Amino acid sequence: MLNESLAAPYLPAGPDRVISTQLSSAGWYDDGQHGGVVSALMAGAIEAVPTLQPMQVARLTVELFRRVPVAPLEIRTKVDREGKRIQLVSVGLWNEGVEVARSVGLRVRLTELPLPPFESLPPPAFPGRPVDLSTWGVGAKGKPVFHRTCIEVQEAEGSYWELGPAAMWMRILTPIVAGSDLTPLQRAVTVADFGNGVSRLVHTADWAFMNADLTVSLMRYPEGEWVAIRAETMLDDGGRGLASSLLFDRQGPIGRATQTLFLDRRSALPG
Repeated sequence: MLNESLAAPYLPAGPDRVISTQLSSAGWYDDGQHGGVVSALMAGAIEAVPTLQPMQVARLTVELFRRVPVAPLEIRTKVDREGKRIQLVSVGLWNEGVEVARSVGLRVRLTELPLPPFESLPPPAFPGRPVDLSTWGVGAKGKPVFHRTCIEVQEAEGSYWELGPAAMWMRILTPIVAGSDLTPLQRAVTVADFGNGVSRLVHTADWAFMNADLTVSLMRYPEGEWVAIRAETMLDDGGRGLASSLLFDRQGPIGRATQTLFLDRRSALPG
């Protein structure tokens, strides 16, 4: 049951361990976590690894091996490549001796390089239309889930209730781990995971289109609390699809994201 005093999807339980709260859950599982919050947890673990020079994550890949349970998780990090220009860090999430998710972060050194003027894509219109989150997304009404409890959403182009491409502004309202500041990278990664949902081409009552991975490539971190996602989905009758997204802050584009989708009729899935 949800303890209403909990203010984050995870509670710290040691240097490499967290306890998942009900705020980490997704609406499409009885006991499973939202991919966005899982990705943000691993992004934060990568950011905590020291670097030889000031660096930021330029690319983050996430592999979702199986349903991540709302349960205690062990976080294991490893520096795969050390350097002053590029660093590669991997992190795995483990539950009861089983690895449930893995991420790799490519970090690039920070510098200042004056560039000639160039045109940039404008962000979606801000502010958008406020969204009533009480029934937004998948999940029984009244169930405390991450996408209804921990974010604020404004629709800029299209709507969640309409099929097809859409653009939405999102603001994360809680830290990922209680007692820790929410980082710009975590804001971007969390929003990036919503691409397949906001741009779906089929109805969730009849179809499942789960993302088995997430790749986020950032040219810079977002400024401010609001991050926008402009997403579109492609599906194939072979049983898979691809969701592609552009990410923005109020100043302009910050990067791109892709998700590989597993597609099937809900009636064909195990009950």
